[in-house]
Amino acid sequence: MKVGHSSAVLPVPPGTRLGGYAARPGPSTGVLDELEVHTVVFGGGFVWTVVDAPFIHSGPAAQVGGWVSATHTHAGPEELDRLPSAPSDVPMREVRIGVRRLRLAGVGGQRSGRHPRRTVPVDVLSFDAPDGRLVGLLVVAPIHPTVLPADNLLVSADLTGSVRRALAARVDRAWVVVATGAAGDVSTRPHRREQTPAECDRLGSLVADAVVRALRRPARTTVDAADVDVRSTRLPLPAKPTGSPDVVQRLAARLDLVRRRGDPVAIRTAFTALQAAELARTEAPPVVEPVCTVSVARIGELRLVAIGAEPYLDLAERLERRLGRPTVLVGYTNGYLGYLPTRAAYQRLDYEVLRSPVAAGSAERILDIATSLTGGNQ
Repeated sequence: MKVGHSSAVLPVPPGTRLGGYAARPGPSTGVLDELEVHTVVFGGGFVWTVVDAPFIHSGPAAQVGGWVSATHTHAGPEELDRLPSAPSDVPMREVRIGVRRLRLAGVGGQRSGRHPRRTVPVDVLSFDAPDGRLVGLLVVAPIHPTVLPADNLLVSADLTGSVRRALAARVDRAWVVVATGAAGDVSTRPHRREQTPAECDRLGSLVADAVVRALRRPARTTVDAADVDVRSTRLPLPAKPTGSPDVVQRLAARLDLVRRRGDPVAIRTAFTALQAAELARTEAPPVVEPVCTVSVARIGELRLVAIGAEPYLDLAERLERRLGRPTVLVGYTNGYLGYLPTRAAYQRLDYEVLRSPVAAGSAERILDIATSLTGGNQ
């Protein structure tokens, strides 16, 4: 099939309000590394744009058309009124798509749950010319790209940019796109040693090395001649009921307990949960019901599923088991609902559940819709 790629820099002037962190002390003061916009055009007219931004609202996404995914960097502009349109003359190449999955250690892990996992699955789509030469890579990593801290005021693609740069240095003349997968409950917190640009580069190199090793192994499946069938819907979801008024006190007590134990990861987890409860106490309830965009693309044996939310890691594996085919789940696409926890997560007072706008069972409803849109395991 034919595939094309283009990229552009997303300019962010000083003084721009940055998104992602509630505790940001001020607007941007400069640029650490340029934000980028990447567009992949699949034969048949399917256009997928990936933007270095905290999130994409449905308005700007509709202006561009196709899929528009945010990488979820927390050092990008909080508001994007307009995105650059994909060029109309993207050069197209005949390629075969190789689909691989690797198990990544030492970079991302679940930041909540009773038994949080410390490794994550990373999906790699390779685009190979008929002579076997690598033309491009599309990597979907289910990790919050959040190495830099809340007090950082420099624009940056954070971990996503580090992965892109490290991969570009390892794959000669091939383009590289990095998107964010089911990262709702996954971050670098369990593994990062510090919150600096150098640590971004260290973790980005670990991802790049793992991807290069995966490329030496046979693909799970290949797609070399296929039409692309793309479908999308917007699903209304039930709002989360108001929480118990004593939640803040309970979480403050939990934070005091873990501080005495001295585990920095547990302290950060307890602190953010308390922060979420305090924010929920002061925020006005939403005036409209939550709505989530669900999109699917069938490309031969490959299923791409995109959700306008921050899906939990377990949802990706559940979806692939349902479909019985290689499936890549992408978050932060064509809108932004917020956190999408699994039903079981609502039994805990985790940051993501406290900040989610939707009731328990919403994630499972979205899986049902995605399964229906893909035609199940047909």
